Amino acid sequence: MLIKVSRPEAQKIFDKYCHNFVMRLKKEDAIKMFTSDFKLSEKQAELMFDIYDIDKNGQLSQWEFKQFYTNLGEFAPELFEAFEKLKSGSNEEGEFEKAWDVLKTVKNASGEVTKDADLESLIKAAVGEEKKMDFGKFMNLFSRIKQSRS
Repeated sequence: MLIKVSRPEAQKIFDKYCHNFVMRLKKEDAIKMFTSDFKLSEKQAELMFDIYDIDKNGQLSQWEFKQFYTNLGEFAPELFEAFEKLKSGSNEEGEFEKAWDVLKTVKNASGEVTKDADLESLIKAAVGEEKKMDFGKFMNLFSRIKQSRS
């Protein structure tokens, strides 16, 4: 079970890895933060760093960290677990059906599962015309579900 982390506590997490009051984390410090405080594997932490190092300067700024925390935060391990379930499904099953099976139990910001009609619309929009779900699309979809209140 994941422990909810408040925004002030998220700032404390970031501050633990800052050196000399510089509000940027070097890549190795950001990876350490992701693995220690957000319970990601080294590979997952590297991927999160690559995604959220938006300006690609090899550092995670306080603003970039806030983007990560707002989008995923303590739900990052759940994201990777859900994506692994999606990718481990039978190849005969379509991406839509696999995504549905994985995401129908993910709870939103209100602690409820997404209504079937809403989930269907979100998945259809995410898989697009090519009917494929890569990690980027899945992360976007997962974040939208987690942040919704209905």
